[in-house]
Amino acid sequence: MAAAALERMIAGLGAAWPRGVAVAICAPDPEARGLYPVEEAAVARAVAGRRSEFAGGRRAARRALAALGHPPVAIPMAEDRSPVWPEGFVGSVSHCAAACIAVVARTEGFAALGVDIEPYDPLPEDLLPEIGSEAELAGVGPDRRLAGRQLFSAKEAAYKAQYPLSRTLFGFDGLRYDAGARALRFARPVPPFARGQAIPVSQWTGDGLCLSLSALTAA
Repeated sequence: MAAAALERMIAGLGAAWPRGVAVAICAPDPEARGLYPVEEAAVARAVAGRRSEFAGGRRAARRALAALGHPPVAIPMAEDRSPVWPEGFVGSVSHCAAACIAVVARTEGFAALGVDIEPYDPLPEDLLPEIGSEAELAGVGPDRRLAGRQLFSAKEAAYKAQYPLSRTLFGFDGLRYDAGARALRFARPVPPFARGQAIPVSQWTGDGLCLSLSALTAA
């Protein structure tokens, strides 16, 4: 089961997982139970799979908040579809067909978080040019299609982390992988980020999953 595999992966990371970042994992919920009215309204017209993953993600988010001492609360969806976290907290949610993950931290320690979970299988060849350059793919790993999956996940996590700070939309070409620094860098200025500024991303693979986390510490 993917959710259990993800829990095992994170439990085995030890000190590699950033201190102060709470994490919770849930399976998607086919019944979409436990949603608050504002959350239910956000996915009222969504297909069943989307509702299932959304409900699992919100359940995981509440569990992550609870780990930091916050009581259960609705987590609305903003107009740009991003989660609206309680005051004093930052977080991120990701889901695939078999697992949902949420990460949360307090704002005194972190400026933003971005998380992404993907099945660790090769991307189709025709998608690779959209994800990154040949140099980027080669810097990730020798298997181009698996490298494409890892690069996709890393860029998703970094994008999610930068977005609450920049409120700027851009494509995969907005971030470039720097193999030497093992980080993603902005290809152009995205205030408050400068061109070339690095966004750190940690990534782990195993049990058929690829997990990426970008944690931006508070200034």
